[in-house]
Amino acid sequence: MERLTKVWNSLRAMLLRAVRERKRECLAVGAGTAVVIAAVGSLMGSKPMIVKQMGEITVTQEASGQKEEESDTGDDDPDGTIPCGYAGVIDGILATKGLTKSYRAVGGPCETVLVGQWMIRTETVAKLDVGTRMIQALEAADQEADDLTQQMRMSDKDYENLLAIVEAEAGGEDLDGKIMVTNVILNRVSSDQFPDNVTSVIWDRTGGSPQFSPTEDGRIYTVTVSDDTREAVNRAIDGDDLSQGALYFIAKDQADEKNVKWFDEKLTFLFAHGGHSFYI
Repeated sequence: MERLTKVWNSLRAMLLRAVRERKRECLAVGAGTAVVIAAVGSLMGSKPMIVKQMGEITVTQEASGQKEEESDTGDDDPDGTIPCGYAGVIDGILATKGLTKSYRAVGGPCETVLVGQWMIRTETVAKLDVGTRMIQALEAADQEADDLTQQMRMSDKDYENLLAIVEAEAGGEDLDGKIMVTNVILNRVSSDQFPDNVTSVIWDRTGGSPQFSPTEDGRIYTVTVSDDTREAVNRAIDGDDLSQGALYFIAKDQADEKNVKWFDEKLTFLFAHGGHSFYI
């Protein structure tokens, strides 16, 4: 019996030391202690009873009609108190490192969903009325396309006549010079001062005089359209405009002096390129 008692005392001391080092595990240790006490008490033929109080544990042991009261006040517990019960739970929580401090949790994508620990930086994007802006942009583009279509609408006959007049008027000019002559004809189609289609503009007459001399002397019917002329006309139709809005052009070295004087007195000179001078 004495040997069993020594074993019990050693076991109790070891358990109490563990409780002191890990106070937050007090409840679990206390439960384990109760089991051990109950087992030892059963072997010794006594009736152990655990009395739990807020600040301490008192072990009361009944044997042969005598009561021996042991208090946990040895070297293993200098203070004589081991928090247990609700006090132990609260003390364990407060003693747990980091629970009362702010911290940056670390986790992966799964933890983002499961525990919400993943911390990320978010940026607030200003709300945009994309719907309204898109509608406005589409309406503007549609109107621009419609205007361009109206301006450039021409039949096959118009297109062939345009190629022929540009070749006849600017066959010896460079690519830009041919684009400028084409621009003048298309500018007239868009202007309220002249007919609204290419063919009518080309054969237009003012005061009985032709607007483009090749329609009078027949050169428009005899030219062979070059690849450069075709490229220049196509580029002008597609939107290339080098004319600065010009509605007139004249080759002064080939024109009558009377016509040159009228251009200089009645129109506004814009620029000269190659053999042509351009006016508005």
